[in-house]
Amino acid sequence: MTLQVRQIRKEFITRSGSLPVLCGIDLDLDSDKSLAIMGQSGSGKSTFLHVLGGLDKPSAGKILLDGLDPLAMNETDLAHYRNQKVGFVFQDHHLLPQCTVLENVLLPSLLGSTPKVEVIQLAKDLLARVGLENRMDHMPSELSGGERQRAAVARALIMRPRLLLADEPTGNLDKRNADNIMRLLLKLHEEEKNILIVVTHSLELAKLFPRVMTMDDGILAQAVSSN
Repeated sequence: MTLQVRQIRKEFITRSGSLPVLCGIDLDLDSDKSLAIMGQSGSGKSTFLHVLGGLDKPSAGKILLDGLDPLAMNETDLAHYRNQKVGFVFQDHHLLPQCTVLENVLLPSLLGSTPKVEVIQLAKDLLARVGLENRMDHMPSELSGGERQRAAVARALIMRPRLLLADEPTGNLDKRNADNIMRLLLKLHEEEKNILIVVTHSLELAKLFPRVMTMDDGILAQAVSSN
């Protein structure tokens, strides 16, 4: 499986004219590869992830994930693509407060139907892998910040996505929890053999990745060594 990105551009129309946010980005990543993207706020990092994951459409360019072109899909097919092929972990965990941890993890698998026994077991297995096997029946309000984010990581993996995108997943955590979450993402990525792209402000956390790139004014710079 490969991710191919060609000349992705994104512009917003403002009162002052066109505002370029992404300026012709090219990127190739194979299955089992991970990438950290660094950059200042407003550099286009989050916009790039949203475009990759089908949450936003670019002004121009092409994206292929294992031969599938999300930019050519209608809304129904795109929703299915996001559900089946892409996992998201955001800075805010976005857990539903009225649902238990297990129910939150199962949410992407529902699609209007009761989850199958094997999917429920997978959710329990994922929660065990992120260290929450004893918190499955707890509500999000009963968890620490690090535990909520670990639950969000498990939820992002429930559909076994081929592309896992994390947008500042440690931004609301202290240093210890931030390091734990980043190492957990890399460990699960290695086990699942997916493509992992993480946006982070932290050079220290980015150094955990074999490949690091920088976003500056909508331009993705060539990779630099993380060692």
